[in-house]
Amino acid sequence: MLIAQKRRKENIVEYLLYMWQVEDLIRANQFDINLIEERVISQYGVTDPVIHGQISEWWENLIEMMHNEKKENGGHIIITQHLMNDMYNYHLYLLTLESEIPYQNAFQNAWPDLEALMAKIPNGDKMHHVELALTAIYDYFLLKLQKKTILADTTNALMRISHFMAILSQKYLKAEVDLDDDLNNKHRL
Repeated sequence: MLIAQKRRKENIVEYLLYMWQVEDLIRANQFDINLIEERVISQYGVTDPVIHGQISEWWENLIEMMHNEKKENGGHIIITQHLMNDMYNYHLYLLTLESEIPYQNAFQNAWPDLEALMAKIPNGDKMHHVELALTAIYDYFLLKLQKKTILADTTNALMRISHFMAILSQKYLKAEVDLDDDLNNKHRL
């Protein structure tokens, strides 16, 4: 919970990847909060019982969401799907702006890598660019965790994709802050 909150405020891509990791941890621990307490939450080193309770409740809520949304065997919860879709829509908007040439160039540099990945992944053609990029980054992360050999071409492709996503994350967060400021200013009037 604490990590998720921090990442949500600082880097949307890291937040989404973290949430995917949390989903995988829940699955790996058979949706059992006791196993999650023992294997995951205990590693946080939180001694405050109130904060510990909030963290446990957060994990329990995610377990319930995954059950309710039938995500026991795969897929992502609706809140992360909506955020991915919002980012994709913002990405499409950025592609229309003349002032966003650096962003558009970063995307164009990643485009061939995304297209190549789309051709390799089952159901890849059903993913939009943001989901595809997140999938590439997450899969790369899993390969590194498993200490698998990663080709230089793959690493270079991931660098281009990550660069595009880092810029999108920054721009998306700024747009959220700007929107919040605009709404707060309207309520003051």
